[in-house]
Amino acid sequence: MPELPEVESVRLGLQAHVRGAKIVRALQFHPRALSSESIAPLASLDDCKITNVQRRGKFLWLVMDKKPLVLVAHLGMSGQFRIEDVGQARHPHCRARYRDWE
Repeated sequence: MPELPEVESVRLGLQAHVRGAKIVRALQFHPRALSSESIAPLASLDDCKITNVQRRGKFLWLVMDKKPLVLVAHLGMSGQFRIEDVGQARHPHCRARYRDWE
């Protein structure tokens, strides 16, 4: 499981790449990509703009412009966020994809 400094490094990298970006479409490929306690499906992030990337403990919070929506992520044992070119083949362990950043 990543330690706090590693989670903070991921947060800083995400903030540099996705803060201010718009999620045109959010896709879920695996049932574990979304907690059963979530209040909304990933598709509710469609057309949301990421206003900030925060960390609370070992959880990453991607704050959206549509209040109260926020994407909360945990890296788990070996999780990662991958920033890829549009059209790149999906990684075999990819559980969700947020497409067409603007």
